[in-house]
Order: sequence, then C-alpha cells, then structure tokens
Amino acid sequence: MRLGVKPVAFLVRLLAWFAVTYALWMQLAPLYTQFLAVLSQPAVSLFDRPTLLWAQSTSILFWPRTMTPPSRPPAVAAEWIQANLVLLIPLMLATPAATWAMKAKRCALALAIVVAWQILDVTLAIKFGYATQIDPRAYPEWKRYFYAFATNLVMFLDTQVIPFMIWAGIHFRQLLGTLGASPVAAKIAGRSSESVAGRSARKLGKVKA
Repeated sequence: MRLGVKPVAFLVRLLAWFAVTYALWMQLAPLYTQFLAVLSQPAVSLFDRPTLLWAQSTSILFWPRTMTPPSRPPAVAAEWIQANLVLLIPLMLATPAATWAMKAKRCALALAIVVAWQILDVTLAIKFGYATQIDPRAYPEWKRYFYAFATNLVMFLDTQVIPFMIWAGIHFRQLLGTLGASPVAAKIAGRSSESVAGRSARKLGKVKA
C-alpha cells in the first residue's frame, strides 16, 4: 500500500508536531547537549588528540586532557548544531505511515543519521578550534582554511538542509507516489497515453493502406 502525502493535512500535522516538539525542546536542550558531548568525545579524541568535552547550558566546552583548562575554555555553540532535531522530528511524525511501528522505525533511522551528522559537526568545530585557537602551529595554513570551510559548510547545512535531506531520503518512494498521484501528473500521463494511442492508430492506418 502506498500512502500519499496530502499537502494541507500534512501542513496541519507538521505545525502541530512542531509546536509540541519546540515546547519540549526548550526544556530538554541542555540535557541533549550533555548527551551530544558524551557521544562526541570519543570521535574528537580519535581524530585529533585526547580531549575532554563537557556541556554548559547549550554549549560544548573542550580542552586537551593533558593540559589544565583555563577559566574560560573555548566552546562550540551546540544549539545551532542540534537545532535540526526541532524540524526533523515534526517532519517524520507528520508524514503518514501504514503502521505506527513503521513510523517508529523510520524515526529511529532518522535520529541515528542526524546524531551521526551532529557528532561530525562537533568534531569539525573542535578541530577548527585547535587549529585556530589552542595549537595553530601544529596545523599548516591549508588545514586551517580547510577546517574553517568545512565547519562553516556543515553548520550551514545543519538547520537549513539536513532535516529535509534525511526526511526526503527516508520517504523517497512515498513522495514519488504522491507526485505521481497529483492532478498535474495525471494530466501529463493522460496526454502521453493519447499521443501514444494516436501514433499507434496512424501506423495501423498506414499498414492497412
């Protein structure tokens, strides 16, 4: 069974789920920041050096484990990194599915992908911090430029593109089914059928003649 996405009903559900998600997120964001800091610490330590990460409100602070942290260590603005959840979750919940179990599996897949992306984002941001603030002499100039570009690119994609990419990728066939069922697509298909039938009739007429 292929479930289409009705635009008006989808928009109403999306706005309702967005309101609920946003209200909950205002309370849960600091806790999620702590969760993201714990998940990101092994990745940062693996791809750069042993690093201590800890959360403060919605920021992730970091410093090398082998050094005593200063009173004001560098920080990553995690609220921008993890804000994509506020849009991704409503998108996933507002899209119809055959069963709630299927919807739960899709949501779990979407969350796994977005968390992996967030860990990548935090890792790049901290490497950029090492390359420009903590230990710039350890990085050649081209690496500093690369980490600056990569960090800004990934953060730009965070809230503007990534939620839609994940949502559309998971529901790709369903969205195609909706497109195929639209009135415009039906008219195009009808015209194509008429033109094919017309060509076939003309060919048959020529053969009989």
